[in-house]
Amino acid sequence: MGCSKTDSKTIINKFKNVVENENYYTLTGQMDIVSNEEMYNYEVNVNYLKPDYYRVSLKNVQSNNEQIILKNKNGTYVVTPSLNKSFKFQSEWPYNSSQIYILSSLLKDLQSDDNVLYEEDNQKYILSSTVNYPNNTNLLSQKIVFNDNYLPEKISVYDKNGNECITLKISKIDFKSKLDEKTFEVENISINENVDDKAKIDDVFYPMYLPMGTKFKNEETIKTDEAERVILTFSGDKSFILIEEASLIPKELEVTTTSGELVFYENILGSLNESSLNWSMDGRDYYLIANNMTNDEMLKVASSISVVALTK
Repeated sequence: MGCSKTDSKTIINKFKNVVENENYYTLTGQMDIVSNEEMYNYEVNVNYLKPDYYRVSLKNVQSNNEQIILKNKNGTYVVTPSLNKSFKFQSEWPYNSSQIYILSSLLKDLQSDDNVLYEEDNQKYILSSTVNYPNNTNLLSQKIVFNDNYLPEKISVYDKNGNECITLKISKIDFKSKLDEKTFEVENISINENVDDKAKIDDVFYPMYLPMGTKFKNEETIKTDEAERVILTFSGDKSFILIEEASLIPKELEVTTTSGELVFYENILGSLNESSLNWSMDGRDYYLIANNMTNDEMLKVASSISVVALTK
């Protein structure tokens, strides 16, 4: 590109025109998240319909577990099709934090930063900006690689030490696939028809991360005719209770309204309240209850539990 007069403002304006002039799009790609030497790989599929309809499918490659974030006129939902369960939120998602797989969020990040860095490399435009991840304050910046159609091809998010923590490689962005509101209805998500009336816990999973001074105290197993529940108690200045429950799969999709905030942290997609975190994964429902832990600490504990669940 040599002596071109292109700069960051030019690329941002071109990208803005693309984002704001299209009524719908589909996006597919692969997202990799690195944490504590563990890597989580997701197949990402996004559908968007102007002005405010979203359907984001996140499929964990290792566990084959799929969860869907759905936003329509009735609210925002996190759906786990394999468990026939859904949480309904009254949430500002996706506008309350950076979202690596949503075009308007990338644009917002670029427009919010007065010091976007610009470079060109191998026929690509590269912009670097700050990011906004309220529940993961370790993430500070991102680098977005644009092609010559001013569409992102790769987004990398970095921590304060410059380590690449999240990477999204976009394989396709399609503005021609016509979408309508039916795509974004909860009722149109395929559910699990192989329902088991009884749910058991074969192994207990323990968190690999604990806040300083926190120690394991007690384990209790409660069994009913239908399911099993394990209650783990941890003591210390950052005490908490962790409940693991084998998921009972209802025959029809079950929607539960929650007052919590929708969070996606590494491999946890769930509901975060001031003193609790709820999520489902690999056939289990998890409840973490803590009165004196920060959001970051609760999420770190939760994500370290799942590391064991996937590798044990």
